[in-house]
Amino acid sequence: MIIDSHVHLGEDYVFDEVNTEDELTKYYDEFNIDGGIIQPFLPRPYIEDHQEIHNRIAAYCKKMRPRKKFWGMASINPHFRPEDYDKEAERCIKELGFVAIKITTIGHACHPSSKDAYHVYEVCEALKVPLMIHTGNGVPFADPISVYWGAKDHPDVPVILAHAGSETFNQQARLLAEKLDNVYLEPSWCGTNAVKKMIASVGCSKILFSSDNLDQIPVELAKYRQIIKNEDDLEKVMWKNANDIFKLNL
Repeated sequence: MIIDSHVHLGEDYVFDEVNTEDELTKYYDEFNIDGGIIQPFLPRPYIEDHQEIHNRIAAYCKKMRPRKKFWGMASINPHFRPEDYDKEAERCIKELGFVAIKITTIGHACHPSSKDAYHVYEVCEALKVPLMIHTGNGVPFADPISVYWGAKDHPDVPVILAHAGSETFNQQARLLAEKLDNVYLEPSWCGTNAVKKMIASVGCSKILFSSDNLDQIPVELAKYRQIIKNEDDLEKVMWKNANDIFKLNL
């Protein structure tokens, strides 16, 4: 089984990218991916636009079952009024069945240990879901070290470092995963040498397979199949860790 922990749907108004439902279906069929965790591309900064893309993700997840196993991940601008943020987060988790929340540090212009970010941690803790945080491109907010204080102060919230700091900052991401039990690594876009060092430092139980970009799917598949030869470890990365962290009940 393969579960992709970082999938996008919709139109991104920050980075000018688009993924459609048809494209997701095509790629996940072509590469025999069993499912994934779908989050929005960055919508316009209005709560109605966030609600619309969250509804669209929920509808696609429902449409694809049981053939594919997709779940939603809420991505809500942390600078919305707290009452608006809380209402949409609760709706996504409790009504739409989403399994996590995302902070896109560069796209949301949000330091991951700021006051507004701490509110997101508190929401995740109350709703008992993991928090994914973009790291890598977009320093200083996206420097994994910026995550340290928020993750340390909320040990009951699993924190997934999206891109694991990418090529430039992966050693910082690795250090956080070593030091904090609740920090996990999602190394999309990291090269094989960086991922080998992550495995040596924290083991395969803290690493999640993910693509982030549809054309990156075969690259990520080849990367892990090349460097992880133990089948049990490969299964952890490909789906078992996601199953445990996101509580997918697979």
